[in-house]
Amino acid sequence: MIFGGWCDEKYRFDWFFERPGGEFVSKADWLGGYTPFCHGTNRLGESTTNGVFFFPWDLEKPEDVPSVEGIVAEGGDSLMFINNAGTVEPIGEIGELSEETLRKAAQINFVSPMLFCNRLVGLCRKKRQKLKIINISTGAANYPIAGWGSYCSTKAAFKMFLDVLAEQEKGGGCVEVVHVDPGVMDTGMQEKIRAADAKSFPRLAEFQALKAEGKLRRPEEVAENIIRKYIL
Repeated sequence: MIFGGWCDEKYRFDWFFERPGGEFVSKADWLGGYTPFCHGTNRLGESTTNGVFFFPWDLEKPEDVPSVEGIVAEGGDSLMFINNAGTVEPIGEIGELSEETLRKAAQINFVSPMLFCNRLVGLCRKKRQKLKIINISTGAANYPIAGWGSYCSTKAAFKMFLDVLAEQEKGGGCVEVVHVDPGVMDTGMQEKIRAADAKSFPRLAEFQALKAEGKLRRPEEVAENIIRKYIL
């Protein structure tokens, strides 16, 4: 089960499902027998693609959190949930940020994944199924970056929520939590960062140089490494 990420003006399934119907969807067999379910808004409207089942949910609307009853198979002994939801916007100085974009960021990066995860843990306990949660995190969840007040704080909030869950499940619990920091990659999120201005984001030149010098990691390479290390 994979949460998609926020990119440009639509949700898409980065990393494992870079584009609906694209390369990583066609390589779902990498998941080693898991049936991948993807949550997030898929505005292209696909329902199934090569065994990948899309369940639309606009993460800006946590009140529409979907039921998990119908997506957890009966009789299975384990489930994997990969969270890759995230938006870096708004970028700017605290005190000048739009309240609307702050609310959206909190809903996408923290509130919606938290609500869904809470439901999922409850259901897995009820069904006595093991649950492995892989949270695609970021270094920004661990230290402050000027201009990224929203991103740093909301990603840190969900990371802490999962850390509390891991602490709760110590000593024989059914849930395992893994945080993965993929590093800096060549994604749409990086395009948004490079499009910011230096006043809003003081480290702008550094991130522009990463692109110019070819130091951004390819998402396909990172995705394959994550799959092989944490899933297969």
